[in-house]
Amino acid sequence: MGIHPEYATPEHAGLPVPRPGQLNRGSDALAALSAADHLRERLAEGDELPGGMMAFPVEKQLFYSSSTHLWLAGTQHLSDAEARDDEAVEMFQSAPPEQQRLGEMSLARMDLAMARLGRGDIDGAATQIHAVLGVSARRRTESVDRRIGHFSRQLALHLGAGSPAAIGLREVIIAHQERMPAQLPPGGSQ
Repeated sequence: MGIHPEYATPEHAGLPVPRPGQLNRGSDALAALSAADHLRERLAEGDELPGGMMAFPVEKQLFYSSSTHLWLAGTQHLSDAEARDDEAVEMFQSAPPEQQRLGEMSLARMDLAMARLGRGDIDGAATQIHAVLGVSARRRTESVDRRIGHFSRQLALHLGAGSPAAIGLREVIIAHQERMPAQLPPGGSQ
């Protein structure tokens, strides 16, 4: 059996693939974002959007775009990330409760908190963190827990780390992390 090039990529092997923003290749990352925006506009002009249940909703596109801007850092990229995440969170929240994507909304809120922290807005970051912790207390996921930990480490390194707002926020995060997640009882389902 030969090797098929379409299956010889790191994504297909289940390996993590560094994004251009993570590799400090800002121009490549911005070009990819621009190309994605262009393709999205072309698709939106058609009568039928592809995807069905595999569609990539706009709010998720905005959230992924904001993550790229966060990796690129810098004042303008932080502002771009914040704007995209703010819009993504609004869109996630506007969905009917039974259709809300709580995990993705929490990740978008974490990016929004990171953008605000990067701009020095600890109170604005805290608003997002409190919302995430509320969801996480009811429905914990590893990806959100990792992001909360990352935020906490960045907050500890921040110039405003000694402010009452930052100290209080770190204490809330630590208390959340120390709580054991709800677990199903042992045994099979009946």
